[in-house]
Amino acid sequence: MKRILLAIAGIVAAAVTVQANDAHKVKLSDGTTVSVEACSGNIFRIRFSREGKFPESLMERYSIVKTDWAEVPEKVKTSGNTWTLETGSYSLTINRKTGAAALKDLAAGTLVKEIKFLTEKEKACSDMRPYLNGRFADMSVASNGGIIGDDDGTFGIVDGSEITPTDVISMLSISMEKGERFYGGGSTSRDHIQHRGELLRMWTTYQHTEIPMPFMMSSRGWGIYNNSTAKSYFDLGVTDKDVFNIVTVQPDGDFYLMAGEDMPDILNCYTLITGRAYVLPKWAYGLCFGPNMLENQFDILNDAFNFRQLEVPCDVFWLEPQWMEKRYDYSSEKKWNSERFSVEPYWQKDQYPKKLHHRLFIGKLRSMGYHLGLWMCEEYDLSIQEEDWVAERTGGELSGQEHWIDHFKTFMDYGVEGFKLDPARTIDNHTFWKYYNGRTDKEMHNLNQVLLQKQMRELGRNYNGKRTWHHYCGGWSGTQHWGAATSGDNGGGKTALYDQLNLGMSGYLNTSCDVMSVEKELEMPSLHFGLFLPWVQINSWFSLMQPSYYDEPEQEIYRFYVQNRYNHAPYIYSMALEAAQNGMPIVRSMPLCFPDDRNCDDMTYQYMFGDNYCVGIFTNEIYLPAGTWTDAWTGEKVVSKGETFTHEYPENRAGLLFVREGAIIPTQPEVQYLGARAFDNIILKVYPCGDSSFTMYDDDGETYGYESGAMTSTLFECHESAGTVQVVVNPVEGSFEGMPSERTYSFEIQMDAAPAAVLVNGAAAEGWTFEDGIVRVSAGKVPVTEKITVELR
Repeated sequence: MKRILLAIAGIVAAAVTVQANDAHKVKLSDGTTVSVEACSGNIFRIRFSREGKFPESLMERYSIVKTDWAEVPEKVKTSGNTWTLETGSYSLTINRKTGAAALKDLAAGTLVKEIKFLTEKEKACSDMRPYLNGRFADMSVASNGGIIGDDDGTFGIVDGSEITPTDVISMLSISMEKGERFYGGGSTSRDHIQHRGELLRMWTTYQHTEIPMPFMMSSRGWGIYNNSTAKSYFDLGVTDKDVFNIVTVQPDGDFYLMAGEDMPDILNCYTLITGRAYVLPKWAYGLCFGPNMLENQFDILNDAFNFRQLEVPCDVFWLEPQWMEKRYDYSSEKKWNSERFSVEPYWQKDQYPKKLHHRLFIGKLRSMGYHLGLWMCEEYDLSIQEEDWVAERTGGELSGQEHWIDHFKTFMDYGVEGFKLDPARTIDNHTFWKYYNGRTDKEMHNLNQVLLQKQMRELGRNYNGKRTWHHYCGGWSGTQHWGAATSGDNGGGKTALYDQLNLGMSGYLNTSCDVMSVEKELEMPSLHFGLFLPWVQINSWFSLMQPSYYDEPEQEIYRFYVQNRYNHAPYIYSMALEAAQNGMPIVRSMPLCFPDDRNCDDMTYQYMFGDNYCVGIFTNEIYLPAGTWTDAWTGEKVVSKGETFTHEYPENRAGLLFVREGAIIPTQPEVQYLGARAFDNIILKVYPCGDSSFTMYDDDGETYGYESGAMTSTLFECHESAGTVQVVVNPVEGSFEGMPSERTYSFEIQMDAAPAAVLVNGAAAEGWTFEDGIVRVSAGKVPVTEKITVELR
């Protein structure tokens, strides 16, 4: 919609706006100084300092959190010991005598009764040290043997205790209301998605908590983000059932407090602070396949050929470490294993710059419609690049040192378009490192997980202006802005499912896992799960997961699910562009979509895939919120009062899928790969129920133009009443370079009975059909500036 497109343009314009609202300093009776800043009408930044100093955080210094806030109308009031900052709809009150703060919605009342900052001199805080050391004693040393596959690696030298004797801790104590639920935290829990009653550890740890996000949102319409890269813990009612404690291993506190009407509002706030979601190139929302690491170029080209012959669509192949001359080469001097992969004539191996050779390995993959990615590992001081960027921005002195990410340019010149960033050894602890920026691992460990992806994304933007396919299993707050993620080396089963849901509830768009890396009996259910994720990775690194190696029934399931994914590309990519505007994930947990249905509070074996599909995972039971739902496989309608159903799925499917009433779903005809081309042939699937709508977004599929509003939106509407159904395709709004001037539209509209008449733009339609409860009609090729109305009577 135009309103959202204009909002994006406003965000970009704000990048040159100087912060208009000064931070207010409030002195408490115990000597603590509180800095309060209205970042927006519903976002407050609150900092606590015993010494009254508020240095720039690393998240600010390295441009990970937003600093260019626009002016906010505000009022400051003082009455006795009470200090209040009011911004139109919300107020933050601080009692200068007790130090307690409160957040209020001026129309609806108090959101948070008490927020109090504590240091170790207060017993409630000091008691946390021995408690946390005891709870996480097994995490203070490596217990999992290091990164899988890194033969020479160790997990890293770590501190001897969870919180060392020299560490200083502080705590923010927040009151919780009866019935209040909490969501977020990134991948820190693999037991729940509702976190009240849990203790979450915010420290990036391989195969335990790869992508912690120190963010939490409440069902009452507020959220909090701990703007620190230090180790921290979220105690949501464990040590005190009515208190949410945020314990941070640092003396002072820096928090963003946000408010809104609902949880989607809070996700919008959080991703505004830490960065809107990265949109992968369009082709990366197809199938990404990693062949076995023993394969050479001929094996892989044969795999690529077989995918096309079997009509299993695929867009991305990537190579595991076998592409390197030296296995697990961490240096910036790595080279191709020329005995296994021919990417250039041997007589040109010392010639630069490199180029794509159309008759060799990468060129032949390109000719079949594939994009190539490379596996990469890293152990380098990433602060060098960041400090040089700061120096460029401020006129400071450059380091003169190497930037590790720069050597990727050589591989991009060959025609490589993406990188799988392995956890080795970025995710390891480097306890005794001193970084170029003067900091230690206590501040840099979590931050490194963001910087790796940040520097990868900026390489593509600055080098050729194109988005790259890149992903990493580690992360921290803000990572959603810089790339994609997987659930690490944790397979494609239930552990990965929890990660997808919790990361989605933390503003992360591009999540996936090692699809089908499960026990044999769960392979096809895992495929069903994986093909309904934001992006899809089948990692066959030590296995043989090519479709040609499955028997005919499983091969048919494999083919169907991947084809179905590609048919839904307009729906999926549209939601990716939406997430870049408002923070709403593609994988949407049930409480995010149905917050008032308490049956959904901690529901984990199903989720909404966008607004319109409810996906059941690893079970034949599914809870359907009140309303009418349609079995996507059989067309059967199920009327629910808010009930759990045992529902079998056909033998040639591997899980449950239901369509919500009122759904409008843009799809496309079968293709073998996506590429970056615009969607110019749309099949609109419509499930009429009253008035409903869906906005489809599109762009050029490969540049960063979407960030400045270079994209289109098409509003689809359905109006159903008194036996009449009207489907409207509104004219396209917005533009991007290369956008089509025409689109072909077909419609598949669910009806209980055949209509007496079908009209397209007021004229009787020709060639329409009715079969299995579906009316099919075509409007043909239509200029995108024209409105289309289909009416069934």
